[in-house]
Amino acid sequence: MKRKRIATIMVVGILLAWSVPNASADALISNVPDWNQPSAYGVAGYPGWCSPTAGGNIMGYWEDVKGCTGLTDRQVESAGPGYPATPGTWQQGLFNDGQIEMGWHMNTGGWQGLGPPIPFPPNTSGTQLPMIAVGLIGYATGAWVDNSYPLPVPAPGTGIVKVAYPNVNVTTDPQGTPLAAMWPTYTAEIDAGRPVECTFVNWVDTTIPILPWDNATFPGATIEEYAWLTGESHSVVGVGYYDLTPAVYNGDEYFICQDGWGSTGQYVRVPVDFHWWQNDYVHDVPEPATMSLLVMGGIGLLIRRKKK
Repeated sequence: MKRKRIATIMVVGILLAWSVPNASADALISNVPDWNQPSAYGVAGYPGWCSPTAGGNIMGYWEDVKGCTGLTDRQVESAGPGYPATPGTWQQGLFNDGQIEMGWHMNTGGWQGLGPPIPFPPNTSGTQLPMIAVGLIGYATGAWVDNSYPLPVPAPGTGIVKVAYPNVNVTTDPQGTPLAAMWPTYTAEIDAGRPVECTFVNWVDTTIPILPWDNATFPGATIEEYAWLTGESHSVVGVGYYDLTPAVYNGDEYFICQDGWGSTGQYVRVPVDFHWWQNDYVHDVPEPATMSLLVMGGIGLLIRRKKK
């Protein structure tokens, strides 16, 4: 009799556990490069370079963490351009995982239509929303050898070989996608260990921090929150999320982003609301032969914890 009662209690307990949704859900991808826009490193001529910066950080993650050797130019400049500009080419060996070359492929500021010769730097800004996916694909599937250093020209170039990854796929939740439809796609990408390029029609005012949101949810991570700054559109890298009631979309969902600005901290928490504009998702960068090994190696890179 006691055994039957215990068994009944266990079954009822399991059914109740299945029927009660998690109190919250959260996820954070670690080790995503967090380079800022070129101006933060004293490199003039690249205003409004946020979309290529976000794309470069994502490609850097696929190379550094996912093992896609040669996907980026692997050039890290902490102060100044590092290489002289060579007229007539965008293949400059600059910098921070290919941010500059990414801008060419995204046609930031209409760069592809300038010249000849191709100006370097372009001294232009702004990326059209449809060009983000086009640029991500073009950069990932392209191959070249940088042609900028040492001078005088002609010269052997940097010797940096950019390898093509032809299997890359980019999908987009475009402007106008309902938030309730976008959110499951975004969280699924984060859960799969794939950072996302997120674009907002307005971004945050870093002069008015609301709070440092650093608690037991993400141990060791500092997550800040700010008020909105209207009129300042911005592309960032989405690396995580926080959802108070994950069983339903109800307005208590948050992006966790790296924002490409030197004035913010490690991460910025952003509410999911009308300020969101577009997401671009990068898939299938590794060759099929390496995919299974990379998935096994990447399991430990996703920090994920669900509260019961």
